[in-house]
Amino acid sequence: MKKFHKRGKRILALVLLMAVMFSNGQFVNAADNYAEEQENSGDIYSFANDYFVLKSVKNGQYLLANSAGYEAQAETAEDAMVFYMKPADLGIYIFYDADSKWLNVNWFNAIIRNTDRNDGMLWKLEAYDGENYVLYSVLKNKYIKITGTSLKWSDTVTEDCYFKIEEAEGNNPYPEADTCIDIYGTDGNMVDAANAMSTPEVGEEIIGYADTHGHINHNLGSGQVTFVMDAFHPYGITEALNSCAGWHGNGGTLDIWGAVVDGKTGHNTDGYPDFTYWPTSYSTNHQQTYYKWLERSYLAGQRVFVQQCVNNEILGEIMNTLPPYKGAPTDDMTVARLQIENIYKMQDYIDAQCGGPGEGWFRIVKSSAEAREVISRGKMAVFLGLEMDTVFGCDTDYIGEYEAGNISEEEMNAHLENISNQLDEFYALGVRSVFPVHALNNGFGGCQLYQGEVFSVMNKLKAGDYYQPEVSSNPRVYYKQPKANLPEDAQGHGNSVGLTKTGEWLIHQLIDRRIIIEVDHMSDKTFNAVLDICWGEKYPGIIASHTRILDMYDPEDEAWEQMDIPRMIKVLQLGGVISPMLWETLDEHQMCVSDYQEFMIELSESGEPQTAILDNEKYQKYGGPYEVPTTWYNQNEDSSDDLILGIPYGSDVNGACMLPNFDNFEGVYANVNYDDGSFNALYEGVYSEQVETVQFQRQVTGNRTFDINGDRGVAHYGLIPDMLEKLSSRSDRVNIDATYHSAEAYLRMMNRTERYSDTYPSRDVNDWPEVSNE
Repeated sequence: MKKFHKRGKRILALVLLMAVMFSNGQFVNAADNYAEEQENSGDIYSFANDYFVLKSVKNGQYLLANSAGYEAQAETAEDAMVFYMKPADLGIYIFYDADSKWLNVNWFNAIIRNTDRNDGMLWKLEAYDGENYVLYSVLKNKYIKITGTSLKWSDTVTEDCYFKIEEAEGNNPYPEADTCIDIYGTDGNMVDAANAMSTPEVGEEIIGYADTHGHINHNLGSGQVTFVMDAFHPYGITEALNSCAGWHGNGGTLDIWGAVVDGKTGHNTDGYPDFTYWPTSYSTNHQQTYYKWLERSYLAGQRVFVQQCVNNEILGEIMNTLPPYKGAPTDDMTVARLQIENIYKMQDYIDAQCGGPGEGWFRIVKSSAEAREVISRGKMAVFLGLEMDTVFGCDTDYIGEYEAGNISEEEMNAHLENISNQLDEFYALGVRSVFPVHALNNGFGGCQLYQGEVFSVMNKLKAGDYYQPEVSSNPRVYYKQPKANLPEDAQGHGNSVGLTKTGEWLIHQLIDRRIIIEVDHMSDKTFNAVLDICWGEKYPGIIASHTRILDMYDPEDEAWEQMDIPRMIKVLQLGGVISPMLWETLDEHQMCVSDYQEFMIELSESGEPQTAILDNEKYQKYGGPYEVPTTWYNQNEDSSDDLILGIPYGSDVNGACMLPNFDNFEGVYANVNYDDGSFNALYEGVYSEQVETVQFQRQVTGNRTFDINGDRGVAHYGLIPDMLEKLSSRSDRVNIDATYHSAEAYLRMMNRTERYSDTYPSRDVNDWPEVSNE
């Protein structure tokens, strides 16, 4: 697209988009990572989330509080101030005292105690001589020393800086959310979560579920004022989930997204501890993956999470022109780098809560082997993906432009080299899946038409033209783009833009690097072209990570942005993965994928390539029944790469899609009973042999109790277990077995992709019975 060179033209376009939106109805962590290892570091991580007293080595006295600060003047530990040591990062602590104040620094550089949240409350712990510790101010870059009984500054470490840290009894923990899951061992005692999860041998089949599409830190994208609040914060939950008024305005009056997308004009902005309005399933732009909520899902059996970096550049530019005038970065790849950096910091933060580097349950991985090793230690594997409108900055079909004579070969090669370099950069950062296309057309191809006109206007601003719909050739499409100049009797509309020449080049680049190709959001034309390439190459690295099954809808619902069954069959046959949108899991979409995958597996057990018909009238609305083929992976001599009955879900949490509620399913699924002890371990094999019982209670954060039977639905990610318990009441609608084998299924797809070569899988056409995907 041609860039807007005049500010006035861009502002005019933004105002136009705002008008369309209304007519239709961050902050980065304050503390850098100061946790570089010390040669004489000792065990600086073991104090996490427990109570201690501090004794000065200089004068032999313990710290005691006064009205303004602390003095080393208590004779005994019993007379000392007890501190709860809350990690803010690896090796960095907040010293939270029994009066709910903390060790801090004021404007006059005095060492004090107060309740101001700023970097003055962050203290790096260093160890000396194996048993002495010093406190280093992250804000002032100085050490605390004891002079007389007073706390003073020192530029260097001397013996005057030494403290002993001794265990103590306390009853005032730093504010935090609770997972509200009690795990008991065979001896009747509570089992620590770190020791509660199963630890399958590497190579042994994993029991647990996978979410292949979530956005933990969308608050760092789309202008940093639309999607708000943090999944973690060095200062803790009181800052991470604070009031959203600073972003959405008093009364939520500046929340344009909430008004247009969620239909909520204004809202109560209270965050922790009261949560008067959010989090709720009815709001898509308030944080729903706070790390303790995510931990609750992990403790219920989640073993894989795919963190998709996401951004909407045009939305970000709009918000930069409006209060609170954040001025945040909007470029897709700049945002992707910020989000990747932040997710690694989140890993460090969780490590700090759990006792040190590598100790946390949240582990970013770069391969299926690494994921299996992590899961074998009872942890959750986290993969990274890119879901950007203009991924790698490609807004032009450079190869097409060169072939048309509009740019030189040198210019084309420079652009392609830039994309190739970025692919290598993000691969090194851990990215293993990429959306070539998202919500807008780009230089790689056309997107699937988005409902309404807002995204068409965004397409104009970013890609240079409105959506250009045409009569769809797909007999299963009934969606019609508003105001499209097409025959009224056309059954459905599709995007006229397909895979470009540069897009075709990109698909081969992804295949060469064994990167997973994300096919959701592609136009029919783009998807068909990509599927043809993957079929020709027999490439298994293909996934629909948050899809809807179009064939499950009635025509009057005007289904849009869907995966249809014939192409779903082709993806499964190739060894790829279909992850239904979590919303649609309630409406039997997960069962649809499960039925077809199970039939393909059973058919393949014959050992002979063949096709057959799945006899289920429920899936034969749009020209079915459809032929189902065998898959080579279940007919070769290697059982380790077999397709198994495992269906992940795609939550799209913190994206543009709400987490589920049960408004349209009244009486379909049974209520969850929290009070009679029946809400216990959701699935056999999730926990270690030393666990006897697991008991789920209603999740509590601050003053708010969350109940899946209540009026907020799946209010946040911590209620995923509660939702699964509810769905388990209807085995005819949801296959929970397939859910709890989905982590294994995803890792097998990853492994097939990593093993991909000129000879793996087979290229013998006789091994691949072909069925129509049209």
